[in-house]
Amino acid sequence: MTGSQPKQLVQWLALAEYWFNTNYHTSLKMFPFQALYGYQPPHLVFPIPTPTSVETVEDYLQKRDLMLQLLKHDLSKAQKRMKFFADQKRSDMEFAVGDMVFLKLQPYIQTPVVIRKNFKLSSKYFGSFEILQRIGVVAYKLKLLVGSRIHPIFHVSHLKKKIGLTATTLPQLPLVDHNGHFVIEPEALLQRRLTLRSGLSIPQVLIQCSNSPPEDATWEDTTHIQAQFSNFILEDKDA
Repeated sequence: MTGSQPKQLVQWLALAEYWFNTNYHTSLKMFPFQALYGYQPPHLVFPIPTPTSVETVEDYLQKRDLMLQLLKHDLSKAQKRMKFFADQKRSDMEFAVGDMVFLKLQPYIQTPVVIRKNFKLSSKYFGSFEILQRIGVVAYKLKLLVGSRIHPIFHVSHLKKKIGLTATTLPQLPLVDHNGHFVIEPEALLQRRLTLRSGLSIPQVLIQCSNSPPEDATWEDTTHIQAQFSNFILEDKDA
């Protein structure tokens, strides 16, 4: 509205404020209007089916209908524009039952404990796994390893057809707990070092996390590892 009809902003500002105050807020568990006045806001019927004999009201209703049509048109244009740019990054993928595919997982999304600052940059492919069934248009059921606690149905965007070998492919699925969360915790201590920070020498350890290869190990403060993982023994791998 402000983009196509900026001069009419003042005229419709009150209606915009009413819309905002009569929308349900999850934090309040009610409408802001209801929180202020103690009762639910009255519903404004759009459009009003019967005309009115009051010229001023009739003129207002006509202008409001035109404004609503303009808003719908602008929203439709915005949706088409977003879809156009989103489609540039999409590719239609289709698999057949029996195909072998790699499975892409990003453990940082589900894990409650993340010690790696850059873990979200290292999504990995696991597998390969056989496709057992196609579910709908964009989902597939995979034949996972016995004992896997991960749901076997995945969106097509998480799959990649096996063609030769993939350098970042891990043969085993990541470990998960009883709640279905990926287990991300220190698995091995590879090296030690001292680093300067604000004029102080800070001891750090090179930690390999579970569900990750040694080349993805990261340097972590020793005090941080001791505080967050008290059961992890800070001894050198070769000690």
